[in-house]
Amino acid sequence: MNSIVDKQELIDWIEGLDNEALLVTLQSMKNNASGGDFWDELPEKTKQAIDKAKKEAEDGKGIPHRKVMKEMRERFLP
Repeated sequence: MNSIVDKQELIDWIEGLDNEALLVTLQSMKNNASGGDFWDELPEKTKQAIDKAKKEAEDGKGIPHRKVMKEMRERFLP
């Protein structure tokens, strides 16, 4: 950013946000830029969903990426 005005516009926009997911994403970006770990900033529900998905993948319950992509191509790209 080239000027203080641009930074202030960004600050004003962030202060007006009500979207928790977007705020978490912005916090994560800030932490990554400073070398921090984003995991601690995630909402507990998000952490639980990630852990559940990892366990399902480890247990072989996931759908292979190539199969999903094949189905999407067939469905949306006739």
